[in-house]
Amino acid sequence: MFAVAVATLALTFSAGAASAGAEGATSPYASQAKQAGLTASQTSALQNEVDRYLTQTGGKQVAANVIDLGGKNLMFVALPGETHPRDMTKGALADPCALPVAYGYFCAYSGTNWHGTSIPMYKCARYRIPWTADGSWVDNQTTGTVANFLDDSGVSRWNDGGAFNMDDDAPWYWVHWVQNC
Repeated sequence: MFAVAVATLALTFSAGAASAGAEGATSPYASQAKQAGLTASQTSALQNEVDRYLTQTGGKQVAANVIDLGGKNLMFVALPGETHPRDMTKGALADPCALPVAYGYFCAYSGTNWHGTSIPMYKCARYRIPWTADGSWVDNQTTGTVANFLDDSGVSRWNDGGAFNMDDDAPWYWVHWVQNC
């Protein structure tokens, strides 16, 4: 289902990318950003943020503010200066980390108080955390599912004790991965 949604979205916006290129835009998703009400300056700032995450994660951009992280999950990128990612896909890819967090998900946020860019985690796996400042997280997985926070060696240095749990001011500087189950 996840792969189908991403593929459908990519096809939907490839036509927009072609028209954006014809207008001389700097990003294939510029027309999508414009339709979402972003100015040229905001579009540029958002694309710079997306490009930074693409360099860190090796993912693939599938919408103006959405990155596919290797088929396991998505990253929803907040416009610099805004507290939450905007829905620029007209509902095609909903962010399960938008509060309240969808049941079954562990969500990591780049900012404190559940703000900023989000990484939703559903499938049991190890997920890369690209942040080094304080952020936050919510564990709304099935009751009792324990998320482990791993250091740069892949060693679990802390766990959340099981769902439901959350932290509005979590230090990401030592966390390189989250094993959500």
